[in-house]
Amino acid sequence: MKTFAAACATALLLAGCGGSSDDEPAADPTTTAPTTAAAAPTSPPAEGDDAETGVVDIVIKDGAVTPQGGRVEVKVGQEITLKITSDAAEEIHVHSDPEHSYEVAPGDSLTESFTLKTPGQVAVEAHHLGVTVVQLVVRP
Repeated sequence: MKTFAAACATALLLAGCGGSSDDEPAADPTTTAPTTAAAAPTSPPAEGDDAETGVVDIVIKDGAVTPQGGRVEVKVGQEITLKITSDAAEEIHVHSDPEHSYEVAPGDSLTESFTLKTPGQVAVEAHHLGVTVVQLVVRP
């Protein structure tokens, strides 16, 4: 059963922010529960990230985003801060419950904070670039 749950979680993460066609309604993101982190090993935080303080520095420059695809371990209830700088319009999505979305204009520097109440994995994505910035691994 855990393998099935892990496969479903992987499929959901791969689907991410992909658009839906006009023929099919978009899935309701509030009904999707976070996945457990036990199946995937956690790599060290990406450069510029501080897992102990929950700070993730996100830089969008020349059509690329850093970090990209790393994992950051945080604890339930810990404040997580995204420090975002960008040279282009972008939308950062935090696929948690509730979801968080941050609009970034060219030249912006934003600092946004939130907490997560449920253990599991939470994707932080750059919507227009279609990439996962980091996976927040939320531990009890």
